[in-house]
Amino acid sequence: MENTPLLELVGIVKRFNKVSVAEGLAFSVAEGEAVGIVGPNGAGKTSLFGVISGELRQDAGEVRLGGELLNKRDSADRCRMGIGRTHQIPRPFQQMTVFENVLVAAHQGAGLKGRSASDLAASVLYETGLYDVANRLAGRLGLLHRKRLELARALATKPRILLLDEVAGGLTDPEVNELITIVLNARKTGMAVIWIEHAVRALVETVDRLICIAGGLIIGDGKPAQVLAMSDVKELFLGTEPGEEGALHLEHYTSHRQSDNSENRQGS
Repeated sequence: MENTPLLELVGIVKRFNKVSVAEGLAFSVAEGEAVGIVGPNGAGKTSLFGVISGELRQDAGEVRLGGELLNKRDSADRCRMGIGRTHQIPRPFQQMTVFENVLVAAHQGAGLKGRSASDLAASVLYETGLYDVANRLAGRLGLLHRKRLELARALATKPRILLLDEVAGGLTDPEVNELITIVLNARKTGMAVIWIEHAVRALVETVDRLICIAGGLIIGDGKPAQVLAMSDVKELFLGTEPGEEGALHLEHYTSHRQSDNSENRQGS
């Protein structure tokens, strides 16, 4: 008998008036698995996160966590059950410090109190490189630190599955590298991850599997290199027709991932 997937989406339908962002979407995520989601703007990727986290209600279909049906659970319940998420535009409490923002997440999401909550908040600040700005007001942070705080708040809820919504957007290559390291370290705890990102390199270096969504449908699901090589994916997401340029673009990411995997195996 196969193990129950951690997260299951079954026949998800979501429409805004006549615009469909999900037409019977179905996929599952296993414990500890990292899945990247790509697709053109307006494909419904963020709306899908809203459905998973409980911020949006689907028109049809089921969301399950560990086999438990979540359809009637609100976003606060789902957070406490282990679904943590970030948003494209960070949503910190502007007039609270960085530490206070993360402490609230430890209290409300992880259900911790007192010293336990403080210790978790401090640990997450170390992990995300925010410890040195712990006492700074969140409203005074630059983009990189705002992105990191958004991630830190999600991690402080102690999620079983972490939903990352374009946390690399607007960052420089070195900053994206730092973010990748943070996510990879978080994965070592056994946490599952679903990451929506236009910075394809971040996904290829981090996830086990890639899903491409377009027109409310899944048009590709598999190993990152396999999905990125699909002609429909190149045309819709990468914006290139299949050909030499697209092949070279894919080869760069694929070889980079293979090199990293080889180094990881040698160091293990």
